[in-house]
Amino acid sequence: MTCAKPGPMHWEDLRSHPRDEILARQGVTPAQDGLRYQVTFLNAVYLVDPVLERIVEVKPDPQRVLSEEFQIMLIRYMVARLGGPPEGAEISEKDLPGGVTFFQGPHALHVQPIVNRYGKAADAFAARGLELGAEMINYGDKGLRFHPFPEIPVSYILWAADEEFPASVSVLFDRSIQRWFDLDMVFMIVFAVTERIMGR
Repeated sequence: MTCAKPGPMHWEDLRSHPRDEILARQGVTPAQDGLRYQVTFLNAVYLVDPVLERIVEVKPDPQRVLSEEFQIMLIRYMVARLGGPPEGAEISEKDLPGGVTFFQGPHALHVQPIVNRYGKAADAFAARGLELGAEMINYGDKGLRFHPFPEIPVSYILWAADEEFPASVSVLFDRSIQRWFDLDMVFMIVFAVTERIMGR
């Protein structure tokens, strides 16, 4: 099985970006050969090769097929122009500039699989989040704060189903995420975290 790869402009952006700035990103380290990079995402490690223009998962699943969008997200993290530490103020996707319009229809945040699996199993949701390095937060019936990248917290809040209301999941971001990513990559980071929660 093959998957599309990032386009030439993404790789050129990576190759032309100052190496010291890339390595200043938390979660980015040099590979042993000094030419490639290792990047962490949740509990996984990826080898990014700007010469051969490929990205592979080193662990835990070297056979995982990586989508083009996921690979682009890793590169965009590495070359982000602003970035910086969290601000400590959480917002929803609708609070991001343009978010009300963007996060609809096919761009609605990818959380329904979690609702389907964990809507009546909040403790199992918490256990799965802890396996991925999340921390518990006091929101909803179960709240988990993930760090897909070290300086980019993403919080999932599960409201379990009861006799009156169906289950739901909402997502909160630190306000600083808009310095790191455009809206398409905010969508992608949630998609990727959800897929990891689901074991995919």
